[in-house]
Formats: sequence, C-alpha cells, structure tokens
Amino acid sequence: MMKKYLTSLKHFIQKNILPFLAVRIGKGLMRLLLFTCRWDVSGLEHFKKIAERERCILMLWHNRLAITPFILYKFAPQFIYAAFVSNSRDGELISAIVESYKFGKTIRVPHNARAEALRELIRHVKAQQDIVVITPDGPRGPRYEVKPGVAMAALETSAYVVPLSWEADRSWTFNTWDKLQLPKPFSKIKVSFENPVQFSDNILSTEQAQAILQTSLVRVVN
Repeated sequence: MMKKYLTSLKHFIQKNILPFLAVRIGKGLMRLLLFTCRWDVSGLEHFKKIAERERCILMLWHNRLAITPFILYKFAPQFIYAAFVSNSRDGELISAIVESYKFGKTIRVPHNARAEALRELIRHVKAQQDIVVITPDGPRGPRYEVKPGVAMAALETSAYVVPLSWEADRSWTFNTWDKLQLPKPFSKIKVSFENPVQFSDNILSTEQAQAILQTSLVRVVN
C-alpha cells in the first residue's frame, strides 16, 4: 500500500509540481535576461490591424519559440493566442509556459494523427476567436521545412498567415534537433512581423501554397 502511495506521489510531483516550478523559475530568469536587451520591432502595427479584423495564423520556426510568449506579451498583449501543441514531453513544457501567460492557451493534438490535428486546426481558425500560433516544422522537424498542414489550413480558411521571427546579435544555440535559439544578455533583438500571406481562393495546390509559405519564412531566418 505504501509503495503504491509513494509511486503515485512521485508521479504527481513529476507531472505537476516540477513543471510548475521549472516554468515559474525559468520565466523569471527569462524576464531578467530580456530586460537587459534592446529591441527593434518591425511590422507590428500591420500585424495588429490584421489580427483585429481577420482570421489570423501566426507562423514561426520551432527554434524561435523560447522568447515568443514574452514578445507577444510585451508588444501585442491585447489578443488571445492559441498555440497548437503536440501530445509529447516537449508539448507538456510548451503548454505550461504558454498557459502561464493570461493571454495564452494551448490546443493539444496527437502528433501521430495528422488528419485529426488538421481538422482541429481548420475548425479553430474558422471560429476566429483567437490568433492561432503554429510552428510548421514542429514538433520533430525537419528543421526549417514547412509541412503541408498549415498550407492546407490556410487554403481552407483563407486566413492571413503572418510569419514571425526574431534574431539577436548575440545568442546561444542549443544542441537540439531544431537548434534552439536564445539571446544572450545585453544583446540587440530584432523582431519581424512579416507581410502576411493569404490565399483568397483555392486555385493553388497544397504543394504550391506550401512553397509560398516556405519562402515567406526562409526570408526571416538568420
């Protein structure tokens, strides 16, 4: 009986307490780090105008996720953002970080059920209740390769797809599949809300739309 109780307690701590502490401590350290940085933001007002009146998908590479919640909180906190997150270990951490912000929520989708994930993505974009945030090369890569799902959703919904990226003049690159980026203290960070891509009709194939979105995000890579 005691062994079963201790096992349950250990599972609870690992699933709930440790992620909570990790997110709170990590978030505090991140805020401190980014407080030392200088910011240069372009395209913000255009993004706000689109997001206020249109269906909108915010698209960024997976390795730019680390400070994206802070960027949105700092420069465009008036919107609600819904991040599509896979049911995985990485997804648990991302969900905890996103949901620690009052404007953030996550939509959990199975990473091995693409049709179900696509249906949920299209349904959510059409509802136009919040801005959908998606990493088209996640959750497992290949890095910097737009997968068909976001292109299919953009064609189906006629949503505006806004490429978002940032780069720092000094940053760390981690040894992860996506080469996760993190600015160093006292660096200058350039944030870019790029011109949106919108497919107003369905004359394009998924492959053509995918290639256009690929090009739009490749432009903002270091």
